[in-house]
Amino acid sequence: MAYSKDPGATKRHTMTNMKLRLKHPSGAEFEAEGPAEFIISEKEGFLRRLTGAQGEPPEIAADGIWGRITASKHGLVTLKNKHQGLKAGEAALLLLAAERQLSKAAEVAAIALSKAVKASGYAPERLDRVLAKAMKEGLVRASGTKRNRSYNITDRGLERAWMEARKLG
Repeated sequence: MAYSKDPGATKRHTMTNMKLRLKHPSGAEFEAEGPAEFIISEKEGFLRRLTGAQGEPPEIAADGIWGRITASKHGLVTLKNKHQGLKAGEAALLLLAAERQLSKAAEVAAIALSKAVKASGYAPERLDRVLAKAMKEGLVRASGTKRNRSYNITDRGLERAWMEARKLG
């Protein structure tokens, strides 16, 4: 690196930094900044982790991540196991993501989501309170009022749920 004798001058880099941002259909996002070689290797690793061995995204593959951590019981998508350290709000986020990926459901009725969370082994008090933090962070949106309320997961929420599902599956 070259430095200027001017005390107010900043460092000049001899390498050109580049920036790349990708958004995968699963909702996962990739962002890297640095030399081109670094960005290329990181991008290839990101895509390799997403596609798995079959060459298709894990959400689409029959034995994908959502199929490994969820099951369908009585018309509800539930988590197969209650995971240590996973709170009811995070479970609800995972269930919303699984519904969107497996059932292609744009939104889930609050009553159905509450039943799915309870059937998964979690005992939330009120679903709107459990999802309040996720709503503030922009991970989930709610529509309707009282008994007619429904929730849908945002792309940002889908990304976070997918990353959490990867840890669990």
